[in-house]
Amino acid sequence: MRTKTLLLAAMLSAAGVASSLAQVYSVNAVGYVNVSLTPGLNLICNPLKVTAGNDLNHVLTGVPDGTTVYTYDTSFHSSSYASFLGGWSPNLTVAPGQGFFISVVAAQTVTFVGEVPQGADSNISIRNGLSLISSPVPQSLVLSAMAFPAADGDTVYFYRGTTTKAYASASFFGGAWIPPANATPAVGEGFWASKATAGAWTRNFSVNTP
Repeated sequence: MRTKTLLLAAMLSAAGVASSLAQVYSVNAVGYVNVSLTPGLNLICNPLKVTAGNDLNHVLTGVPDGTTVYTYDTSFHSSSYASFLGGWSPNLTVAPGQGFFISVVAAQTVTFVGEVPQGADSNISIRNGLSLISSPVPQSLVLSAMAFPAADGDTVYFYRGTTTKAYASASFFGGAWIPPANATPAVGEGFWASKATAGAWTRNFSVNTP
């Protein structure tokens, strides 16, 4: 999966901030993110907040009939799926901070439109055990640089590849992710997190002071 991000206009003046946000530019924190999908399963996320609702009918529109989305409810350890046939059924929620699989027949690009989550909207809770999550803000940095609540032994899994896909994993030991490249989510990428202890991923993010 390749991700290209182009969020509109210019409040992020510092070059280091702009590069760490994968070309995120904003005046009022509203914009769009293009996520490239390859045939088969892709592990992605909705990186932006949709005012009308973070459900599939508002978040993913215009996809081909037969597109399928799979989510995982970390509270009940259960999975759900929705299919698109002129509309999504059932209309599942895919909010920022939540990872989900999407299955497509042919390569394509999906576009997410909305607001960059800020303040309390940029914080999520992560349960113990296995969770299907994403960065709560559209940022691509190693997890240790994004205040991920890691403890020794925690492991993350990213489902990556183009023609052949496989899980790439990283584990946290001694204050660092090993290897760090496998603990750096792309903008628009979801991942599995395996944690022994629940934690809060607290960003209190602001486009002015990320």
